[in-house]
Amino acid sequence: MGCCDNSNPDSGGDNDTNHPDNKKMSGDGWTSLRERKRHCTDCLCLILLICCWIAMTTVGFIVTGVIDDQHLDKGYPARLTNAIDYDGRICGASSGVKDRPNAYYLTSGAVVCVKSCPKKTDYSEFICYDEKQAAANANESTAWVLVGKQKCMYEAKTEEFLNRCLYQKDKSVNASSAQDAASSYVDLGEVSIPSSYSDSDTGSWATGFFADMYKLRGYIFGFGIGISVFLALGYLYFLRVPGVLFIMIWSIIVGIGTVLFVGSVMLYVLAQQWSQDDERSNDEATTLQVISIIGFVIFALYICLICVMRKRIMLAIGIVKEASRAVAAMPILCLMPVFQCAAVVVFLVPWTIYSLYLASSGDVKTEEIEADGQTTQYKTIEYNNNTRLAFLYLLFCWFWTSQFVVAAGQIMSALSFSAWYFTRDKKTEGNATVFWAFRVTVLYHLGTAAYGSLVIAIIKTIRAVLAYLQRKAKKSGNQLALCILRVLQCCMWCLEKCMKFLNKNAYIQTAIHGYSFCKACRAAFFLIARNVLRVIAVSYVGDFVLFLGKIFIPLLTTFLCYLALGYAIGDRINGLVGPLLIVFFLSFFVANLFVEVFGMAISTILMCYCADEEMFPPEERFADGSLRGAIKKTQQSAAEAKVVPQEANVVAVQAKAVPDQDEDELSKDAAKGGALL
Repeated sequence: MGCCDNSNPDSGGDNDTNHPDNKKMSGDGWTSLRERKRHCTDCLCLILLICCWIAMTTVGFIVTGVIDDQHLDKGYPARLTNAIDYDGRICGASSGVKDRPNAYYLTSGAVVCVKSCPKKTDYSEFICYDEKQAAANANESTAWVLVGKQKCMYEAKTEEFLNRCLYQKDKSVNASSAQDAASSYVDLGEVSIPSSYSDSDTGSWATGFFADMYKLRGYIFGFGIGISVFLALGYLYFLRVPGVLFIMIWSIIVGIGTVLFVGSVMLYVLAQQWSQDDERSNDEATTLQVISIIGFVIFALYICLICVMRKRIMLAIGIVKEASRAVAAMPILCLMPVFQCAAVVVFLVPWTIYSLYLASSGDVKTEEIEADGQTTQYKTIEYNNNTRLAFLYLLFCWFWTSQFVVAAGQIMSALSFSAWYFTRDKKTEGNATVFWAFRVTVLYHLGTAAYGSLVIAIIKTIRAVLAYLQRKAKKSGNQLALCILRVLQCCMWCLEKCMKFLNKNAYIQTAIHGYSFCKACRAAFFLIARNVLRVIAVSYVGDFVLFLGKIFIPLLTTFLCYLALGYAIGDRINGLVGPLLIVFFLSFFVANLFVEVFGMAISTILMCYCADEEMFPPEERFADGSLRGAIKKTQQSAAEAKVVPQEANVVAVQAKAVPDQDEDELSKDAAKGGALL
């Protein structure tokens, strides 16, 4: 069966419930997810990914000169990193300056290539334009005159950074030392000599900032990482406190409704007042009245929506609470994004080297631009078609590999959370479950991760090509082509978002059932369609909880650090702003790592709950805690309505008998899902 098989002639928009892929899931008698037998999925895609890396390495070896090939030129990264001197030559690369890789800046901003950067200030040694260097060396008076004409510069204390000599403050000289040294050779009234770059009595802000960073490094990393991790775990336990999540969510829901109603009433009252005010026109009063009526209509629709979604919202609250339990049971999963970042860095090291060599393999051309009487030179590099295609291929490799790392992490997280859910005694699940999930992912499902990431990589590559064509169209002034390309770019952006959402849920199906990518996508799509209102409710509730976590964790961490610094050692540092900003950014980074894992937990628990309902009869379901309470309420509603189960493994309730029952009406939600999706 293909990825998009739709061979049933009776299937259609109004008959999606009869689609062969839209049948309810069925259990096979297993009592734990770990008991399910698995096989390797989508092995061909994993082999293709490995071949992709081999081909990328071959391209890299060609542009670095390890392999000779006439289709691609060898690159010289110095063309990109090194500066251009006053004569348009690239320091360390062009003829005449190959042995001088460093750039020394004159007061005019012009660059002179030098072998090494001066380590101290010396007023008897000068660095000049090549054609002036001999004259300056022969006569010191001539050298100082050339300094005034900005053709030379005395040797000042510098520090080498990226092949550039950056001026440093020199404690051995003062601001007038250069004028004092030049006064013996030239008339300072006729020749302008730049001041020495010396230390002042008051330290710079940057000096104080870095001094504080070093002094407070224990506080910064202790609060920014240690305390923020503790607060993140505390936030999970806080969500599990009875009534907390209920109050948070319903307070927001009631608050939104109150704002809509009160705002509409105030606008209506104001419209009545303006209609009786001679200084106001009737149009202004009518406009306000129309806006108030629109507000009342929106409020009425909002109330109807909440009435329809109330049970789904309660279910969403239960799922978020269970997700917090799962993450708290396996806290090592919070480190998952860190390992993913490490994997990406490992790939980026050779990829960046290959990209630099490839980018420097074109033909370098020097351009000039004149502004405010000063001529500035810059370099451009032109590439042939083979080089452009090699660029595109390296970009595709980056997209595929980075998305592969993300996908592998999602499958591993989904395996961990689904194994936790489909266990009778959840107290037995812990960090060991994560290591089991890692082993299963590596042994069986890396191919599925490669397949899903390949789809996203292709879409991203198409978007990159469209962006390149957009720049070309904008440069040529073709507005029609630019408009078409923007529409295509928007469509591809939407497609990428949809595929990322579907991929994530497909990985969850792979974790539960061991499906290959295509089969998992079909299962995920129809499971979402049968439970579309649940998915919407959980998405909004989950996003709100995750947003609060993103804000709560860094703000509280920064406040606690402020208390520690302000009251403990506040008088021994230069300032509080710099260290607190670093703490905030570190804690925000930790919060995002936590939110990424927590978001995957919410999605996985939702899919597990929906699958659990379909695969097992009520007495054999794995739902625990808040979710078991939701199931009991559904069963009570069914009993009160005298609804008889249609199947032994599913409580399927007729929509006509219980019109406001929860999502056990799977066929009803499937029709809604087909309309919405």
